[in-house]
Amino acid sequence: MEKAKILNIYELSENKKRLLDLEKSNNFVFHGSTSNIEALTPRQGYNFSKKTNKMEKDGDPAIFATKFVEIAIFRALINKNNVQEPSLSYFNIENNSPCFAATQNLIDAAKTKTGKVYVLNKNQFQEHNKIESISNTSSVPIESIDVVFQDLPKNIKIIK
Repeated sequence: MEKAKILNIYELSENKKRLLDLEKSNNFVFHGSTSNIEALTPRQGYNFSKKTNKMEKDGDPAIFATKFVEIAIFRALINKNNVQEPSLSYFNIENNSPCFAATQNLIDAAKTKTGKVYVLNKNQFQEHNKIESISNTSSVPIESIDVVFQDLPKNIKIIK
């Protein structure tokens, strides 16, 4: 069996340093997006169900955010925007740290993208699970920080 390739990205940009500093303060949650957003509004979330093998509704409409900056960066850049072929990506928590995987076409598409990470007041969100926090009311970001390919997590496994 072939070992999984791991994407390694080393240098930290000023924007990623800023995001990591905000994360360390433990006062904020983060939302990654491809869009310019003045205020985030609750939307229906979906998760893949292993039972049904389909995307299923994830509770009531909400704003989904995370305390993990790298997950927000991953979500802002690793997505199906401008990708025609079949693709797959996911993230999870293993040993209290985020881990990531994506198909090569999503990684390649991210090389030319600029995403946004929205910094949100943690006190307006409730913990939903070990990865996500949610809010059922609109939220105006405290700050919006651009992210690019160089800012992606360094431990993305390539899905074959």
